[in-house]
Amino acid sequence: MNLRPYSRRDVLRLGMLGAGGLALGGVLQACGGNTAAATATTFGQLLTDRRDAGDKTLQVVLGGADYIQGIDNYLVLFLVAGGANAPRIFGDNARVWFTPTADPSAKITPTGPIPAPWSPYAHPESSPTLPHGLNTVTFNFPTVGFWTVICETTSGAKLVGQTYIQSKAATSASTLLPGAHAIASVSPTTANNEGVSPICTRTPPCAMHTITIAEAISNGKPTAVVFATPEFCQSRNCGPSLDELITVQNNLGTEANFIHIEVYLNDQTQTVEQQILSPTMQQWRLPSEPWLFLIDRTGIIQNRYEGGFTASLVQPALQKLV
Repeated sequence: MNLRPYSRRDVLRLGMLGAGGLALGGVLQACGGNTAAATATTFGQLLTDRRDAGDKTLQVVLGGADYIQGIDNYLVLFLVAGGANAPRIFGDNARVWFTPTADPSAKITPTGPIPAPWSPYAHPESSPTLPHGLNTVTFNFPTVGFWTVICETTSGAKLVGQTYIQSKAATSASTLLPGAHAIASVSPTTANNEGVSPICTRTPPCAMHTITIAEAISNGKPTAVVFATPEFCQSRNCGPSLDELITVQNNLGTEANFIHIEVYLNDQTQTVEQQILSPTMQQWRLPSEPWLFLIDRTGIIQNRYEGGFTASLVQPALQKLV
């Protein structure tokens, strides 16, 4: 088995670009149905139970990488049915088990099943190959290290698969955690783009570029800050995520601040591999895209979402801060 931590490029290449490169050894394999027992003494036994119930394969790809021990982690799961060039699964609910080992024979009872429901986008694109929503689950890793994740769809074709996660100590987090003060960035606005041009790669541009993060966290309103690049996004999930936040903005109006930060400087003469991260993206030390942070009236981060989100997930959380 390949137990190395995945790079963000691994995740994006494997999970979103048609699933044509799903070849990471030992990472995405297992099969089964939904009629066998849902508990076992090891995750290896759990997989055997599911395999005995069928012969379908589910490929599971994580939408993020910054998973921290001791906090509630928001996980996005991209599910793919079958092997190479197989389609993404849209609309199926799922459930997951977590085990703090990569050894299938370890005598450790998996934690689960935990629901990983499907959350649809408020306004999905019509193309059958573009993201229509995502599956999410929240989990608090009690220890640092490698974890095996078993995922089973509970509707539709009822498939089973596995992937791995590496949980980190809070001191190793890539970016800010809930409870931290938001960085008072002088982020790009229509008045001063801080070298980012275009300031918004969405068509048409969104209306989230009127104030800086510094101004927002000092004006007494809660703030939603999304880091996403609709044009250059490698996961193809930035544009839909930005559209979801626009839906929330339309619903809440001026009750909260809404800010969109582009990931790159957006030099139109360069490829995405050649792009330079925008100043605010660098300041917040973000290793991936998209990201969303919900910040309360006092400037404290209350929620963070890596890898994508939907309006139905975010609006209730932001509404609590209004």
